[in-house]
Amino acid sequence: MICNVCKKEWVSAPGDVRCPFCGADLNRDSDQHTIPGVIAFLIKKEGVDILLKPETVMSYISDLVKGHDREKKLIRVGSVNGVFQKAHALLAEPKQSVREVMVMDVRQHLMDNAFLSEEHAVALVNTVLEGIGLSSLRLTLQKRKPPEPERKSSQQSAPPQKKPAPPQKKPAPPSVQRPVNPPSQSRPAQKPFRLNSISTFEYDGSSFSSRKVQGPLFLKGEMRMLGILVTYDPAPQGMNVSLDWQIFRQDGASMTGVIHGSGSIGKGDTDYYQGWGWGIPGNWQVGRYTVKASMNGSNELVTYFDVVEGAYDNPRLTMNEVLLFSAGAVPPELKDRKYSTVFSSHQARRIYFEIRLEKVKAPFYTTLNYKITKMSGEIFAHYSVPIRFRSGDDRCWTGFGWDAPGHWPKGRYGYDISIGEINNLFRGVFDIV
Repeated sequence: MICNVCKKEWVSAPGDVRCPFCGADLNRDSDQHTIPGVIAFLIKKEGVDILLKPETVMSYISDLVKGHDREKKLIRVGSVNGVFQKAHALLAEPKQSVREVMVMDVRQHLMDNAFLSEEHAVALVNTVLEGIGLSSLRLTLQKRKPPEPERKSSQQSAPPQKKPAPPQKKPAPPSVQRPVNPPSQSRPAQKPFRLNSISTFEYDGSSFSSRKVQGPLFLKGEMRMLGILVTYDPAPQGMNVSLDWQIFRQDGASMTGVIHGSGSIGKGDTDYYQGWGWGIPGNWQVGRYTVKASMNGSNELVTYFDVVEGAYDNPRLTMNEVLLFSAGAVPPELKDRKYSTVFSSHQARRIYFEIRLEKVKAPFYTTLNYKITKMSGEIFAHYSVPIRFRSGDDRCWTGFGWDAPGHWPKGRYGYDISIGEINNLFRGVFDIV
């Protein structure tokens, strides 16, 4: 929390009503924090690279901005769709003309991929622009031309012919809801380029901003729409794309045929979404599935996901121990991990927290929450990470830091870790020397 009076920061606890430094009433003037104000504060405090950590920005907004629930929901949709990263790229661009095009691309990206109305997309973009100090680029709603009045002709027109009634479609079986594909624009593809990665997630079918569960393991009792995410190097310009993909059953038979998903991406975009499935759970069969995808004739990527029996819940878990180790983006195998609570500032990269717990009895989905603080009370990192447990799992891990060493400031750090909302909190310390 940050005091509105002395501007000092500390880790708050339930029931805190006064600043521990100056004694100011924490409830007074709490409504003065706005989303643009928090973004501007973070840039001034941490530098523009804080925009590359959208989870941290959203944590501050959630903690500091009181009320404004609609605006916070909107900025959360923007965070999922990369508006903070795009704002970082915007600040790095020196040319005003290019900036204007980039802002228009962001608006279009939100309308096409997050399915926001133009009004909401413009409001979201303007909020971020105000926060990063580029209010001069604010967007306005495009004025719609009123429909032209009908022109009446003095000549007698032929009586309209009745169109034949369209053939009636056979109703779908009552036990199965037909697959629903997200709306996309049919535009011709342009330039092929290379895909870097592919991943899967499950969502409710309303929009990709409702992403709920990351793959590759899904539960039959809750599985609805399957979403796929492909990533690529930043697009050099706005272009039309065509994502061709299909889902295969465990026996190798194609479940969908080739799905042609057409749409547009903006300059600097690095990801693209498509989805297929049902709006209600229960239609996916238990088993392993294969997904293959290519974009604009690019290289083909393949990934897998599993559907297993079960449904979401939040059982009580007991964390027995938390062990720390340092590694790069990919943690080593269990036998190769070297656990410690003291790490060299010249060698430490990501600090991983390995939580050991009692064996999980049934698959379930929850969140792993952790907060890292300096001994002064300043929050260094604060994240909630979606996590899926399989039957028999007795540990999980997550990490924070950098792929290269040399970024950790020396000092002692505290950490708080919890799983879900009803489980015990585990606290500890580690040192960077």
